[in-house]
Amino acid sequence: MNSIPLTFDDPAKQQLFQLLLEEIHAYSYLADTVKQKQEALIKNELKNLENLTGIERLLIKKVELMIRNRSKLLNKLLNNRSHDSTVQLNTFIEQLPLEEQSRWRRLQQRMIRTVEKIRRLNFENHQLVQSSLNYIKGVIEMLYALDEESVLYNSNGQEKKTALPKQVVNYNV
Repeated sequence: MNSIPLTFDDPAKQQLFQLLLEEIHAYSYLADTVKQKQEALIKNELKNLENLTGIERLLIKKVELMIRNRSKLLNKLLNNRSHDSTVQLNTFIEQLPLEEQSRWRRLQQRMIRTVEKIRRLNFENHQLVQSSLNYIKGVIEMLYALDEESVLYNSNGQEKKTALPKQVVNYNV
């Protein structure tokens, strides 16, 4: 494999390195936001959850822009004429001189660890939401006794079998 004939003094490489550092910082901030969302979910702080979701959306838009810029820089550095295909960071690192590869690999590993942390936290948050929904569904089913007939007594004390009303509490009893 050919090494990229560029030194670290190359402005495009410096720009890419700086962009990757900013991307890692954005991912770290996103991970912190997702962790705060988890705490808001547990404490049932809906207003805080709404605010954190807004911040999360903004961070995701920012990261998406950074990824597009990273892709453009990688295409430029690798003289990739086909802008249809996405150049991976790994491809770029493999073409660097050996003495530079370790620095870039460390940066890549930091990014991977941070993204994995976000994935794990998102999965945990998904599980929390699912558990909450299952709990609420169980409570509603318990109160409604869905799809079952109910025995109600009229004012004469006689049984009257009816389908349950479409409300949680029957005020006619």
